[in-house]
Amino acid sequence: MIGLCSLLAVAPARADTCGRVVLVTLPGVTWSQLARYRPPNLMRAVHDGAVGSMSVRTIEPVTTYADAFATIGAGARAQGGVTAGGVAFGSWGESTSSSLPPPFATVHAAGVPEIQALARSAGYGAQPGALGAALERSHVQIAAVGNGDAGRPPPVPAGFGRWSLLAAMDAGGRVTDAAVGPDLLRRGSGSFGVSSNGARQLAAVDASLATPCSVTVVDEGDLERADLDSLLKGDRAVPARRSALAAGDALVGRIRGSLDVHHDLLMILTPTSPRYLPETHLGVAIAVGPGFPAGTSLESASTRRPGFVTLPDVAPTVLSFLHVAQPSVMNGRRWYATKAGTTDRVQAATAADAEAVFVDHLQPRVNTGFVAFQVAVYLMALLLIIRRENKATPGSDAFRRYLEIVVLLVVGFPLATYLAGGVETHQLGVWSTVALLVAIDILLVAAVTLLLRTPLDRLLALTAVTTFVLVIDLAFGGRLQLSSFFGYSPIVAGRFAGLGNIGFAVLASSSVLTGALVVHRWNGSRAALAFAAALFVITIIADGAPSLGSDVGGVITLVPSLLVTWILLAGKRPTVKLFLVAALSLAVAVAIFLVLDLARPASSQTHLARLFEEFRARGSSALTDTIARKARANLQVFQSTAWTLFVPPALAAFGWLLLRPKGRWAVLVDTYPRLRAGLIGALLIGVIGFAANDSGIVIPAVVLSFFVPLAVLLHLSLMPTSAG
Repeated sequence: MIGLCSLLAVAPARADTCGRVVLVTLPGVTWSQLARYRPPNLMRAVHDGAVGSMSVRTIEPVTTYADAFATIGAGARAQGGVTAGGVAFGSWGESTSSSLPPPFATVHAAGVPEIQALARSAGYGAQPGALGAALERSHVQIAAVGNGDAGRPPPVPAGFGRWSLLAAMDAGGRVTDAAVGPDLLRRGSGSFGVSSNGARQLAAVDASLATPCSVTVVDEGDLERADLDSLLKGDRAVPARRSALAAGDALVGRIRGSLDVHHDLLMILTPTSPRYLPETHLGVAIAVGPGFPAGTSLESASTRRPGFVTLPDVAPTVLSFLHVAQPSVMNGRRWYATKAGTTDRVQAATAADAEAVFVDHLQPRVNTGFVAFQVAVYLMALLLIIRRENKATPGSDAFRRYLEIVVLLVVGFPLATYLAGGVETHQLGVWSTVALLVAIDILLVAAVTLLLRTPLDRLLALTAVTTFVLVIDLAFGGRLQLSSFFGYSPIVAGRFAGLGNIGFAVLASSSVLTGALVVHRWNGSRAALAFAAALFVITIIADGAPSLGSDVGGVITLVPSLLVTWILLAGKRPTVKLFLVAALSLAVAVAIFLVLDLARPASSQTHLARLFEEFRARGSSALTDTIARKARANLQVFQSTAWTLFVPPALAAFGWLLLRPKGRWAVLVDTYPRLRAGLIGALLIGVIGFAANDSGIVIPAVVLSFFVPLAVLLHLSLMPTSAG
């Protein structure tokens, strides 16, 4: 029965069938700190339970304490604003309504109206206080314990360190059982001249645990003060951070001594990255209790990646353990235990964090360098081509070879970044990593140049291998997508499994180009057309299947684009009927993937099934909120990425190469009719992908990174050659 309790959430909680949940928060703690200091009680919890890396990203790039605790309480991404973190004025002293003895009192969290307004505008459908409200409806006690005030008396009258209130409050901001007053602090040598009174904290936790089938949110406090102190003192605050970690570890040990390991659940998590560090880190997540065997890893349906969970998953985990139905306003998914891929889970989590931080830091520079390289290549190519055409002299063979090799380097670079995904680049450093990427790219181009004779065959080899690598990688879990320069980051937390937006653009571009080049290479034969059709179907399945790419925006883009491309490759003209068939095919494809997703276990379902569930629960607002949120994300990416600056010059080069001199397009159509179909397919992918994906401008930019090189090669092929 207890094992079933951790898997299902179907009925109101009953005191005789469920245990107690204690949620201990350790702000600013990373796996590297645990690996370095080995705090005994936390390491014992690691040994006895399931562990994972906590992605702390909510909405903004930097997650504040208020954001984190409001997200825990909402079970969905939320923001805390600037007025949360304390007790609302005039709400203290309702101790008679509290079910627990002093120091517990009934209070209202400050800043709730601002949190609610931010939730409405964010587009995630979050309801702040959903966890407390759900527990209250099921008559389950939830208590908040802890005080992170930066001094005694606090710097503001109502305190600004009562973060646990945001996780334990109901929808109106009320916390019936709160032990967050100044009596939990003592003057001493801690940060800001105070430290947590461990004995009083533990007494408050014990008082809460006296109630069976209860939830206690514990925020030790010293870690927050040390985190803030480090912003002011830097390395001088290291002793304070170590002392705070030791205090948190001691509290974890005392709490474990009060729990029944066969009946109760202890959840330990990092809600925020260290504020004193310039980069965002992954945090710690540990679960000890029924359903979380020793030696396992944590996972959730939100991530579908072993070893990773998110903040919105915390509340659903609590509700699932207590048999309380998850409200529709929570879009997080419960933690569950999965087989660990290594015996040293701490080292694996530490390495995953280091790699994610390194790639997240270097990725903008890699993308900018790739964009700058392309712009330089295309500018050089155009200037040289214009110069030679104005002189009306044939181009030299050396000129052609060098230009062909350079544009092939552009096409091979995305593949090089994925092949480098098997290397822990954070151990190499910046320059060695860049050298590795360049070296792999050069080796790829050198291989196809030595093995194949014509530029188009070399291009075909590169795009075919790129398509093959991405499809095979998705079939085996998408390892090359995680923390890779053209993949996605667990720190950004937009996606943890499947195919990301840049990966989709690479797969779509390489697939279309491969299909078009194959049909061109074999002169439109039936076998070539059958190969292209099979390739396009495989691409759609790899991108959209719930167990593979799980990319709805990609399916919306690929189905009509690839269908039109294949019709053109077959030598037929597009008609209105074709576009109607494309629309119907898209609807059928999405419906099939939705049915497949809904048929999967809840722990494996993707965002497509979750969107459908939200639509059933909330109606059309779920769709409009999602569309609005993706539009805002699209605009944000448009304003912040180097890819935006790349598109205008790339489009200009693309157009010039295909249209100049006058009549060039007609010559291309006559000479390369099948490749024209590929160019049109690329245009469709760029336009539809821009509208259907929240990375917007990145999609056409990546598409151009494949098709401008094709345009260069086609243009060179039509130039007169030297006599010998």
